[in-house]
Amino acid sequence: MVEGRRADLRRMGSEQNAQYKRILAFVIFLTAALSLITATFLNPHFMKGQIRTSYNRAVIVRQVNKNFDNLADLVNARSEDNANLLAEAQTEPIADRMIDYALGIHWFKVSNLSLAQQILNDIDQGIDKGSSTGAQIINRKLKKQGSSAPYAIIKAFNLNVVTLGANIAGLLLMVNIIIVIVTIISLFSLINDMRSKTNLRLLIHDIAAAGMWAGFWLILISGLLALVPVIFDVDNVEFGFLLEISSSVFLEYVIAGVIIYIICAIPWQATSAK
Repeated sequence: MVEGRRADLRRMGSEQNAQYKRILAFVIFLTAALSLITATFLNPHFMKGQIRTSYNRAVIVRQVNKNFDNLADLVNARSEDNANLLAEAQTEPIADRMIDYALGIHWFKVSNLSLAQQILNDIDQGIDKGSSTGAQIINRKLKKQGSSAPYAIIKAFNLNVVTLGANIAGLLLMVNIIIVIVTIISLFSLINDMRSKTNLRLLIHDIAAAGMWAGFWLILISGLLALVPVIFDVDNVEFGFLLEISSSVFLEYVIAGVIIYIICAIPWQATSAK
């Protein structure tokens, strides 16, 4: 009977330890994932650098030109060569404006008229005599629009959707920061609880194992998300350009997951039973 009780206690201890490791792996994964999202997708400085990479630059040029093509329809400046009217140097300031407007710490936004005016100024300053004929015609038509020109910009560039996205991004930023703080507190609380039930070597071994699992899931999930634009045709999907830009960011998450896995594998191996 005594041996049976000891076996039951060992089994309960093993099951509790496995549960601790699962919870710890989830907490580490959640902390890492939300921290990466906050530092990348919700960070205007990072995203402005991201759209200047060789692949994403082409995506942004194509998307801004698509909106500029819509603008040509609105101001009755449609022509046969309306595709790719703006050069790379002319699209980047517009993309930067929209990123600065949507991301970062800001109050709830209800108006995008100032953003439309800034984009209008960028178009006017960016289009010169060396620009395409179609772009110059659109710019002249915009000047004739007068005070109604910013409203044409709002419609052509879907700035109402950008405003909605800005408010969602602002809310996500605050929620992410709160959740990261809570998960870090939970992480230390969980480690302290585990410390009271095991020795230091096993504690380090279990934390490292949980970190390896967190790194593995980060690699797997991010890798699958990065493959979405490769497997599926997102050109004709609404906001498909965001999926294309996100793909390269998720590849960086994969690298982060590999780093977490390797860093945790070293103490895990060092504390393994001989």
